[in-house]
Amino acid sequence: MSTPFIIDTDCGIDDAVAILMALLHPEVDVVGVSTLSGNVARDQVTQNVCELLASVGRGEIPVFAGATRPLLREPVSAKRIHGPTGLGLVELPATSKAAEDADAPTGIARMVREYPGATVVALGPLTNLALTLNLYPDVVSGIGSLVIMGGALGDGNVTRFAEFNFYADPEAVDVVFRSGVPCTIVPWDACRSVRLDREQLAAAVGNQTHRGELVQRLQEWVFRAMEERLGMPFAAMADPIAMAVAMEPRVIAAHHDGNLRMELGCTTMRGASVRWDGGGMDIVDAIDIAAFSSLLQKLFILPTA
Repeated sequence: MSTPFIIDTDCGIDDAVAILMALLHPEVDVVGVSTLSGNVARDQVTQNVCELLASVGRGEIPVFAGATRPLLREPVSAKRIHGPTGLGLVELPATSKAAEDADAPTGIARMVREYPGATVVALGPLTNLALTLNLYPDVVSGIGSLVIMGGALGDGNVTRFAEFNFYADPEAVDVVFRSGVPCTIVPWDACRSVRLDREQLAAAVGNQTHRGELVQRLQEWVFRAMEERLGMPFAAMADPIAMAVAMEPRVIAAHHDGNLRMELGCTTMRGASVRWDGGGMDIVDAIDIAAFSSLLQKLFILPTA
């Protein structure tokens, strides 16, 4: 029996790969996608998601457009990593598919009520989820699990202390953390060690199918950006790792029960994930790279006869 998945995304390059993974997994039923500002502006994110779903024949999945900005602060973006449209060098075919009339909080609440026990996967800032939990508190008991890609227990990827998704809207993260929703946190620390170069990615997703070729084209922008910045072409693929954790926890090599709070002050620590007393959050410490690569192969490479 398939597990219903609701995906909340600021659809950039690695978000798109993660969404494709969920669409291809035989035991996952993507019942809705919500969008928000993050890697690029909300309207561009919504267009990316609609075009992606239509391009792989899944245009029936409802898309709900959400937050255009964080709860309190001005928006930040990651165009340097994801390109002007969020999808690097890839131009997907235009589509008539558009977002539903309902906004993201309404859509998320509707999906959770229709599919009690659904898994919610948050691939971007948590603004939509914070608004949903405030407006529709009954949703808390309906979510089976919430898997979040975000935070950094060590060095961040935006500042020394903060990871992009949590840095973009730390107040929203604080709301979600205090809501009581069971959370699995996939922090930047666990993702950064899984680095695939062009050859490793090609071996994992292949080029026998349109979907595998699309993944490689999406990641090419990231390869070039990392080579320019660090001298090494690689992709960390944070959102696909979070999606893998949500779909097949066997990819987790190490995790612990912990508790995090957000640093909300206007200092260099803003957006930092602060270790707190107690537990209740499943925090991923390390990923089994071989298991992750095996999952990609299962999803993107057609089985041989």
